[in-house]
Amino acid sequence: MKKLLLKTTIFISIIYFGGCASGYKQIHPETVYFAAHDLQDGISLSYKYDVLREKGNRKYSKKEFTRGLRLVAVKVTNNTDTTIHIGQDVAFYSGQNQLMLLDPLVVKSSIKQIVPGYLPYFLFTFLRFNVYTATSSNSYPIGLALGPGLVIGNMAFAGTANTNLLNELIKYSLFNKAVEKGETVYGIIGFRSNDYSPLSLKFINEYSSYRANP
Repeated sequence: MKKLLLKTTIFISIIYFGGCASGYKQIHPETVYFAAHDLQDGISLSYKYDVLREKGNRKYSKKEFTRGLRLVAVKVTNNTDTTIHIGQDVAFYSGQNQLMLLDPLVVKSSIKQIVPGYLPYFLFTFLRFNVYTATSSNSYPIGLALGPGLVIGNMAFAGTANTNLLNELIKYSLFNKAVEKGETVYGIIGFRSNDYSPLSLKFINEYSSYRANP
């Protein structure tokens, strides 16, 4: 009885503290409602913090917060009279501080689900289902299928979710992005921060000859 209670406690603890792997729900920045806006030197910026949580990516959102990262959906419109290159001509700012955007691989590595973290589900391999009647007792090793199934299923699901996260970050990366005159682009940027300061997109050289269209 004590051994059964111990096993049950272990299994419940694994489920409670580890939980199951979760999928990744894409942000699709072009569909985001942008409530925050800024206009600097003919460059219009709209942005939205907390998009991971809003899209239902609880595991990723939690790590975003605990790792001191911010993932932000942005909309950039170039109203100047020439093409601008993000990271060369213009940069994102938080107040007067220029932001160092993180590479998609760095963001993914920081907030990804730990795939080997689901290996403890192998403990379910030892689970047996006992059936007692007045004249007999039978024990079925259901854990032989349950344990490996939980491990393989969760690891595969988490790995796929991490890959989908990285693919969207790469698709909407603004590293060295060229924005043509009059063009609007959407992106997802990641940077290290512990707050939700207002953002802007400004020319790196304050004496730049770029000018806004009349």
